[in-house]
Amino acid sequence: MISNDEAKISALIDRIAEVCPMPASAERVLLLAADPSCEIRQVAEAISADPALAAECLRIANSAVFRRARPVDTLGQAVLTLGLAQIHQMASAMALMAAFQTEHELSREFQTASVLSGSLAGFVAGSLSVAPGVGFLAGLLAEVGAMACLAIDGERFTKIFDAAGASWEERAAGETARYGCPSWQLGSRLLRRNELPATICDAVGASITDADIEHDEALPRATVFGRVAASVIVGLGDDDELATIGGALFQLATRLGIPMDDEAAAVALADRALASTEAKLRA
Repeated sequence: MISNDEAKISALIDRIAEVCPMPASAERVLLLAADPSCEIRQVAEAISADPALAAECLRIANSAVFRRARPVDTLGQAVLTLGLAQIHQMASAMALMAAFQTEHELSREFQTASVLSGSLAGFVAGSLSVAPGVGFLAGLLAEVGAMACLAIDGERFTKIFDAAGASWEERAAGETARYGCPSWQLGSRLLRRNELPATICDAVGASITDADIEHDEALPRATVFGRVAASVIVGLGDDDELATIGGALFQLATRLGIPMDDEAAAVALADRALASTEAKLRA
């Protein structure tokens, strides 16, 4: 027998798919990238039909996460750098994020925080023996469930988000009462529906509110670190608060069992992530 919460979640996911369809250009990229016989040129041409996706692929290929010695300045090079599997997953990610983007101020904040979260998760992934590109993708998608809720339920979701403030426990409780589960678990379900890898889906569904994530679950720990750390950085906002950011990030890393020397190292990580994503401390 299906529980009330399960029925609520399933109905919500169906509504999200109906109200926020995936762009046709992204669907073509997904089909091509999934075809082992397709050529790099074909994928690059399909990506070029979507300016937002093209810009994001170039930006990600040039990010410090991939450590390129020379800048990537063509889509063909970007596809080679990221790889077809990564392009397929990235196209899915960017298509979902584009589908959920609105003019709401909170939507823009989530967009900024998502890219920052990807960089942060990608950087700490290496210390956990996880491929940086995988960490980046999971971190990038860490708030996709919240973006979906905001897109279809803007006023109510904003009230839940604002009322929770910095408390992830209160946010989880408010979202569960409204949607049947916390937004990160909803995001995990959305990603499964769009056939992203199970490891990414599981990592996105992990929560800081869980009774400490098991220390052998490396990708969920990196993903939670990216999501929470990005919200701290975007939420605080000014250069003179870097010390506060360093303390918060160092405590978070310690809680999640992520190797980090001290608060100065946490500040350096935040600076590196901001520089990589061209984000600003001011939300």
